[in-house]
Amino acid sequence: MKTKELFSKAFCSGRAFFLAISLLVIGVTVWAQSPDSVYTSVDRMPRFKGTPSRTAAFIKSQLVYPDEAWLQSKEGVVEVSFTVTRDGRLMDAKVESGIDPLMDLEALRVVELMQDWRPAKKNGVEVHARVHVPVEFSMSEDERAFVDNLQRLNLTDKPPLFVLDNKIVQSRVHLPEYNLKSLRVLKGEVAVEAYGEAGRNGVVVMESKRGTPPVR
Repeated sequence: MKTKELFSKAFCSGRAFFLAISLLVIGVTVWAQSPDSVYTSVDRMPRFKGTPSRTAAFIKSQLVYPDEAWLQSKEGVVEVSFTVTRDGRLMDAKVESGIDPLMDLEALRVVELMQDWRPAKKNGVEVHARVHVPVEFSMSEDERAFVDNLQRLNLTDKPPLFVLDNKIVQSRVHLPEYNLKSLRVLKGEVAVEAYGEAGRNGVVVMESKRGTPPVR
């Protein structure tokens, strides 16, 4: 075989080999950054676009401490994870580390309100990304002291009826001590006679010094 023909065949074989390698590399790159992949490591993390924009501030503004957990002075952090899609939606929220069934459900409820996000970016492309957010349940010292008083009076097993400034409140009430003028507790038949079956678990009657609204 002539030298020219050998060179031509070698050149063609080399080009075919180079093309095959190039296609393989392209295939690997496309597979590694598939449009449907969900990333945990990205170049730009998702950012919440709601109000307030800081996730911790938003969670604090929306969180409702479950009555049963509050009356038992349960505190802690629920770790919630979710996916922020490349079009900025929140999906697939779940509890990664919980502390109490009611608190876990409340943490999920609040996180799922956070639907408006700037998506993550990886290699200059908007992608799906997995995000972890802590949801903290904590009580102030004043709240703990108030609940301690209720516990001493055996009023924390079942939520009692709260009456503030002669008005029945359809939720628990915590009044800071410096705004509390008086507090008395009705139990048993005395409570039922005064407030009917609504008072079966006991009644906490409070009067505020300055008409302070209840704090949940």
